[in-house]
Amino acid sequence: MMLKNRVTAILFLFLLIHNNLSAQDTFISGKVFDAETQQPIPFVSICQQGISSGTMTNNSGEFELEVNSPKESEIVFSHLNYSKKEIRIAKLNNEEEGIVVLLEPKQELLDNVIVSASLYKQSQSTLAKATAIVHQKEIKDNFNSNIIDVLSTTPGFSQVWEYHSPIILRGLNSKRLVIMKNGNRRIGTFPGGYFGQDMNVYDVKKIEIIKGPGSVVYGSGAISGIVNVIGYEPLGPEETKANILSGYGSNNNEFLETANFCYKRENFGIRINGKFRKTGNYDYGNGETAENSDVEDRDFSLTTGLKIASKQMLTLNADYHYGDWGKPRGFNGSSKRFTKIRNEEENLHADISYTYNPGTFFEELKAAFYVDDGYRDYYKYKYSEVSARLSSLDLVHYKDFYGGGNIYAILNLSENSKLTVGGDGYAFRLDNPSDVVDYYNETEGTLDGYIDAGQQNIGAFVRNEVQLSEKIKVVSGVRYDYAEVLEGKNATTNGRSEKRTAFSGNLGTVFSFNENIHLSANIGRAFRMPTAEELFTETISCKGTKKGNPELTPEYSWNFDLGLRGNSSNKNMEYDIALFYNVLDDFICETQALDDDDIDFTFENTDAVIFGGELSASYQFQHVLKYGNSLFAGIGSSYTYGINKTEGDNAALFGIPPLKIDLDLNYKGLVNKHWLTGYSVKLNTEIAAAQNRVASVPEGIDPGPWGYEPSDAHATFNLSFGLNSNSLPGQPKLRFVVKNVFDSDYQPFGSYIPSMGRNFKTMLSFTID
Repeated sequence: MMLKNRVTAILFLFLLIHNNLSAQDTFISGKVFDAETQQPIPFVSICQQGISSGTMTNNSGEFELEVNSPKESEIVFSHLNYSKKEIRIAKLNNEEEGIVVLLEPKQELLDNVIVSASLYKQSQSTLAKATAIVHQKEIKDNFNSNIIDVLSTTPGFSQVWEYHSPIILRGLNSKRLVIMKNGNRRIGTFPGGYFGQDMNVYDVKKIEIIKGPGSVVYGSGAISGIVNVIGYEPLGPEETKANILSGYGSNNNEFLETANFCYKRENFGIRINGKFRKTGNYDYGNGETAENSDVEDRDFSLTTGLKIASKQMLTLNADYHYGDWGKPRGFNGSSKRFTKIRNEEENLHADISYTYNPGTFFEELKAAFYVDDGYRDYYKYKYSEVSARLSSLDLVHYKDFYGGGNIYAILNLSENSKLTVGGDGYAFRLDNPSDVVDYYNETEGTLDGYIDAGQQNIGAFVRNEVQLSEKIKVVSGVRYDYAEVLEGKNATTNGRSEKRTAFSGNLGTVFSFNENIHLSANIGRAFRMPTAEELFTETISCKGTKKGNPELTPEYSWNFDLGLRGNSSNKNMEYDIALFYNVLDDFICETQALDDDDIDFTFENTDAVIFGGELSASYQFQHVLKYGNSLFAGIGSSYTYGINKTEGDNAALFGIPPLKIDLDLNYKGLVNKHWLTGYSVKLNTEIAAAQNRVASVPEGIDPGPWGYEPSDAHATFNLSFGLNSNSLPGQPKLRFVVKNVFDSDYQPFGSYIPSMGRNFKTMLSFTID
């Protein structure tokens, strides 16, 4: 009997162990695909919830995972570029061929598709002009504060100051560069064009950059290119989530807080975003504090969309910005050490668009209307250079109103021919009354300035794209514009007006040797209408007092662009070479005012030539140190040479930046841990050559804030480290960034002000689904 009981106990223990081993030996296998492209996804981290160990998909997206019961437990699929997915074991249908899992790509890393070049989606590689894309992920990872911070590392762009800086592409500022939000032109009240500090870069999906002539589609000012800041689509697959981001920078005691909420459905959606940023004064690399360099920003935006029929959609967007920011002493020029300027600004922008997509011969119709209303108070304090006492104040109240619209239709003439026809127009008005205080004589007064100065423009275009063969595509277009520039009213005149017309055109081709190598060539005639400031008005700027010249004519540019781009080694290597040669006729530039002692500058037409090029190349090494980990190595460089033909065959053109090189090393690792999905370590080096070739300073005037004084060669190093977790609640992301690691003391291109010294920055974000 005792033996029987022992045998029974042994059998029971054997069955119990066998059952436990069977539970532990359960395997799940299958494949993971991209939900949009249906392509397999390698290196997806897969683990059972609550268990740190797991597995990873191979190059074909295949996996096999050992799991433990109970069946109520969940399997977590996570990847840096895709939204996390959790599936209950009980719901997995583990057929003989395995399960199939679809992951949704994160919006900021969807593709390399460009819309802005042709108003419809096309791959970057098949366009006739050089392009670039900056995704939201790059903005957050680098802890950027405004557009120029974001663009400064893109080959061809230059940055002068830390916060308030002209946006310069291929040596031309934003007067010759069209800046847009969702395809709607933005106009600034600054003499140098739209500076972009009033646009919230944390509420954009991506930024598209088209280099070269863009006047056929976008009209006046699109000489060096266009920058289109694109927001998130309000409609799409069902999604409800919120995101909170907090950041801190040590150098200027910077605090950044952003929050957004998204409710998205196929037929209705809404997105709300808010941002607050406040800094103190920053320190130069030599340890000196940049007095009056503090900044405070408030931004709020709302985007909503409604699908009113299966093929029709309405989208409404509204943005509000308030900013208060100062300029360090020396901003106005090397000799103006006792001038203090602050700016307060407020802007409200709203736009509404209607899209109809029948998807037949009549592919798309889109109409958009927009309005901007804002003000900018320009405080100019003057101090006596003898006693250092406050002597006077000029407080200019710039008030602007800007509105317009555009409409276009895309027609499929044949399977290989697409025609786009459209038109646009806008009106801009500016008032600039000012308060004047003389502290020495204890007097004050008000100057009415100009009322309703500005311009209005209307244009129409037609553009055709033909695929002549499998390898050759031809793009052509033509445009006509009519503009009227208004002086506005002041105390002595009812205001003059000048009318101008302009033709522009474009012819480009792309030759594709195969799907990986593309050669492009483009000839374009772009133009820019003179503004009211350049034709008529008298303005006070940080460079001095300027008065317009009513004899100015529109400036034109013949742009010649040549590009070679492609990839190899299974797309691990990518390259883009862009060369350009611009002949600028009647180029509008500043010149010394000789006939008026109270005026520093006026404007004149001249002739100029600008040429140069950009290079971008990268290679991604796979399985570095560990399977699934990768190392990205990249280089970007740009060179520009400018000639003022009026002053001589080789005279330096104003504001041309020196050779610049950016080097990147970025190591990304994937981790199979419940609390950690991946990490990254990035080293960036920025190298600028000496700017020895600068325009001569006009005799008898102060050189102003930038462009006349050469900058020395310098190199800076930046380091960043990031952690991601797609498994923890809130999917937290942590970033550490060190800007100017070695605390280098240098002056950027064109600036009298040294750059910011070493800055430790950290950022933490959470997503709530």
